[in-house]
Amino acid sequence: MAVQKRHTKRNVKRLKAQTTFIRATNGLLVAVILIVCALILCLSYLPQKIAYEKKQGELVEARQREEQAESQLDYLRVKLESIKHDSTYLEIQARDRLQVYRPGETIFRIER
Repeated sequence: MAVQKRHTKRNVKRLKAQTTFIRATNGLLVAVILIVCALILCLSYLPQKIAYEKKQGELVEARQREEQAESQLDYLRVKLESIKHDSTYLEIQARDRLQVYRPGETIFRIER
């Protein structure tokens, strides 16, 4: 019986050593799995982030084009109102585009 207890103590020490090793290995394995999962999440998020930033840039460009179009539209509205209601403006535009002058006028043009 004394021999059996001695073997049991030896077995218990060996089992404790194995258990400690298995726990350490399991802890390391869990850490590796968590790191891999985190990397997978980051890598799956990255293309979406890039696409989002690209769409944001396109949106900014579209808004700039819209503002330019609105500005051009406002300019054309003012010009149309001037043509409709301002005879002096209409006369100046007609003379400039058609190069028609009143008798006795001397016109000096400076070309750029």
